[in-house]
Amino acid sequence: MEIIIDASLRVAAPDLVIGAARANVENDTQNPDLWVEINQRAAEIAGSMSLTGLPEVPQIKALRSSYKALGKDPSRYRGSQEALLRRILQRKSLQPVNTVVDINNLLSLECFHSIGSYDTLRISSPVT
Repeated sequence: MEIIIDASLRVAAPDLVIGAARANVENDTQNPDLWVEINQRAAEIAGSMSLTGLPEVPQIKALRSSYKALGKDPSRYRGSQEALLRRILQRKSLQPVNTVVDINNLLSLECFHSIGSYDTLRISSPVT
């Protein structure tokens, strides 16, 4: 799969690093063991961060800066990791979607980066 970074994104986020991994997975509706981990991580975050400090988290700050450079309002168009963290810090529950999305969310809560999963059978190369 060829991945192309658009020139405007290179200018807006010159330090952007993209990683890609490929795996064959069997998606399921819900995994109770996974939700034990997600809820544990959410509780850790709720006990160690504040909503007011969220914009200063380096990963969120970098993404907001890139959004601004691209002409997007980062308060209107939040990164997925910021939206997840805000939800946790507002004491709102996270809802199960399916195991792939739920694993994505857990990874995002671990590293504070936006993470996406894509069905490669439904996209064609190159991806820009």
